[in-house]
Amino acid sequence: MKRAPFEKVDEMMTVNPAASVSGRVRVPGSKSLTNRYLLLAALARGTSNLTGPLESDDTVYMRRALAQVGVTVDERPDAWTVQGREDWHPPAEEIFVGNAGTVMRFFTPSLAVSDLNAVITGNERMLVRPIKDLVDGLIQLGAEVTYLGEEGYPPLRVRGPMKPGKIAIRGDSSSQYLSGLLMTLPLLDQDSEITIEGPLVSRTYVEMTINCIRQNGAVINADFDKGVFTIPGNQHYTAGIIPIEPDASTASYWFALPLMVGGSIEVENVPKTSDQGDFGLIDIFEQMGAAVERMDDAVRITSAELKGVEVDMNTMSDVAPTLAVVATLASSPTTIRNIYNMRIKECDRIECIQTAFDALGLKMENGRDWMKIYPGKPTRAAQVNPEDDHRMAMIFALLGLAHGGVTIQDPECVAKTYPTFYEEFSKVLSAR
Repeated sequence: MKRAPFEKVDEMMTVNPAASVSGRVRVPGSKSLTNRYLLLAALARGTSNLTGPLESDDTVYMRRALAQVGVTVDERPDAWTVQGREDWHPPAEEIFVGNAGTVMRFFTPSLAVSDLNAVITGNERMLVRPIKDLVDGLIQLGAEVTYLGEEGYPPLRVRGPMKPGKIAIRGDSSSQYLSGLLMTLPLLDQDSEITIEGPLVSRTYVEMTINCIRQNGAVINADFDKGVFTIPGNQHYTAGIIPIEPDASTASYWFALPLMVGGSIEVENVPKTSDQGDFGLIDIFEQMGAAVERMDDAVRITSAELKGVEVDMNTMSDVAPTLAVVATLASSPTTIRNIYNMRIKECDRIECIQTAFDALGLKMENGRDWMKIYPGKPTRAAQVNPEDDHRMAMIFALLGLAHGGVTIQDPECVAKTYPTFYEEFSKVLSAR
């Protein structure tokens, strides 16, 4: 008797092996772009329309935070209207952002732009995600930021206004600190300058931020080679119509699906060029041997014999977990390097994958900033814990669809970016 790909039992999701995939799919809008453009629209003069935005937990938290400072967002199914205002009012209550890193790291600098007094906090996992590098930058600019719990971590009390100036921050843990500052410093009355100490991780996300800022009418002068960003002051964001691309990180699970279960999938509206570096996973899959066809309106990926690769994924660490599960089906080991910031995401993703692989009998090794995955099938069934991390739940689902034997704890954490993940995947899968 054939079984459905996903079976919910006692708040857990049992994943059954699938025979193949066939179909054409549309990926939800980008979380990264949606939350950047929501914030920029909120800081703009006038009314903006975001078309194709992502409806998910993270974007809900951003909209709730904006509502607390007086920004109105009119939500329709395929477009949101944002009434921007430069004079945010103090929130009456603390701002709760769940485990939404983009909200915590983008919104905190925005609170310091004007004379506000606000507390920003999150769930249990957020309270162990570091934020010291960002706070150090804000303090250098004259903002008063107080840790209300353990030093270096939320919750925070933020008192503005910060002042323009020259600061130095580390760039080796998260690019979101830099992105948050870049989106707010153009609003100060004079020029500012940020120097990055050490390497800058996830450069493509910073490039995305700068392009979003320019799309909204402001200027950032970036010298990535020197790690220096000059931000002219006394600028204003302009309102407008803002289309949101499909989410490249979310698309990665679709790109991987035929490689895991066989068959072919067409993913609509994959842009030929994009600020989302995670689309680079397509090139890695092609390097491994996947059959990739780039059409005018879609990308088709078809299953094939795969070989292992050695890759630096510093600019696309969010899709390194996707590669890790695909690598179990290759003919030789795969090594993924320069991915330390995977350890300070919604969970320590390297350790989370290692724990799941160990439980299933799959072979993997890891170090501070690398993973090595060996080909093989699970030798035993196991419950795996995604640790409230949407991306972990989705890659564990891919493992189960390929091999079976996977039961996911807390499967609904996918709602952070893809609430309909299980339903959408079920539509195109054939049961084994």
